[in-house]
Amino acid sequence: MGRPCAGPIQTLLGSLLGTVLAGLLPGPGQASEAAERPRAPQAPVQYFQSDPLACQPDAIRAAYKAHLQPFADQSPAVLAKLRRVQDDMTLASLKRCVQKGLLTRPQASVLFRELGLTLPGTVIPVTSAPAPGTAQPAPSAAPATLPATAP
Repeated sequence: MGRPCAGPIQTLLGSLLGTVLAGLLPGPGQASEAAERPRAPQAPVQYFQSDPLACQPDAIRAAYKAHLQPFADQSPAVLAKLRRVQDDMTLASLKRCVQKGLLTRPQASVLFRELGLTLPGTVIPVTSAPAPGTAQPAPSAAPATLPATAP
């Protein structure tokens, strides 16, 4: 003899399980919370407008040496990344100054070499040396000549 109430219980459990699963899974028209959130608008790119004072070689040198000083306490890896950004920005400034006629190409080349700038995409090695423009320890007093060694 079969169980007379097995059918109704099975139907009830099936519908209950279906309701619970439907509540847990996103259905059509339901999107995840992240997808509903609007994307942040992209900030417009703003370029520094070079002027005669900002394109003076002495101003460029001073700014380059001073920009990383506030970050002198950071790790060498962070300083290398900041230096990469600083080199890219300084190179872009030199190009704009030349394009506007506020700096000659030879002056820009001299500054590029003098500041030790690197081309974009060049990996700046992580070193334990202080950032450019930071106070460096005085060199130790070393003898002017090396002692002669016996053969």
